[in-house]
Amino acid sequence: MITVQASKLIQLGIDIFKAQGVGDDDAKFLVNSLVEANLAGHDSHGAYYFVRYSDRIKEGNIRLDVEPKVIKETPGTAYIDGQWGMGQLTARRMTEIAVEKAKENMVAAVGTFNTNHIGRIGYYTEMAAKQGIITTLYVNVGHPIVSVYNGHGPVFGTNPYSASVPVGGDIPFLVDYATSVVAAGKLSVARAAKTKIPTHWTLDKDGKLNDSPTVLSEGGWLLPFGLYKGMGLQMVSELLGAVLTGSRVGPSGVSSPPSPNGVFMLAVNPEAFIGLDEFVKNTDSLLKQVKNWQPLEGERVMVPGEPEKETKVYRLANGIKLPDDTWTEIVALCKRLDISTDGVLI
Repeated sequence: MITVQASKLIQLGIDIFKAQGVGDDDAKFLVNSLVEANLAGHDSHGAYYFVRYSDRIKEGNIRLDVEPKVIKETPGTAYIDGQWGMGQLTARRMTEIAVEKAKENMVAAVGTFNTNHIGRIGYYTEMAAKQGIITTLYVNVGHPIVSVYNGHGPVFGTNPYSASVPVGGDIPFLVDYATSVVAAGKLSVARAAKTKIPTHWTLDKDGKLNDSPTVLSEGGWLLPFGLYKGMGLQMVSELLGAVLTGSRVGPSGVSSPPSPNGVFMLAVNPEAFIGLDEFVKNTDSLLKQVKNWQPLEGERVMVPGEPEKETKVYRLANGIKLPDDTWTEIVALCKRLDISTDGVLI
């Protein structure tokens, strides 16, 4: 493992994407969203994608000559064609529109299609929460690698879900998880680190438990989290993120471009109900009650989003660790783009 300061990793990433034609502001947003994932402890959605996205740009699967296009709109809704541009930029526009409409009309719903991988989806719900808006986000991943409960073989993508609300105190509230046991990227991180995975994450091509991080490329698949309950939320993300938006659905999904997303965001303005100030006050009170609840012996009670916040504080102070293979790939990419990596490592 190597260690790098977040600020230097961000600047390196910005240099990488600007060298390939991404505009300055767009590169900053993209790279900040990726490195924020590293800081939160979700390395599967972080700097690992510097090389993945660069490959997709080179292959033409991520287009840099387009912008997200609103093709249908009402006072409370918008329907966006991502046009296969950078996924994070489509998700940013989606969030901006959802927040703007929720502030004006109290509620909003925004969907996207033809959308490339948008990264860690909690980045967008948290972005809205910081502006006083409640959001839930449902994402379809049009590359089947996850089975249904009691099913043999993959049917859906990892289909993540996120929700966040405005808070006023130090305790955040952010839910963000794949509806599979883990995100597929965690297997990629394990493969890069040359470590095995827990046996309850996947089944191999014969339907048997497996601990190899390469199992997906060998005909295996991920399991849904929470058995049939996870399958239920998995299908909600598919219905809203894919069926409603006209994105790639279920086992008919095609992995070209890789891991396309259909995205659906619901946004609510607390002013339509109890009011923002009262909502924040009551939310902070609830979070404190949960946080201070008596834990089991030797355990801690933490609210969703709190582990990420603590990890971020630690990694800002001590640096971000990346697998050697990930760093080797980044260095090779930088050489191709004539970008120096001198002084980046701690």
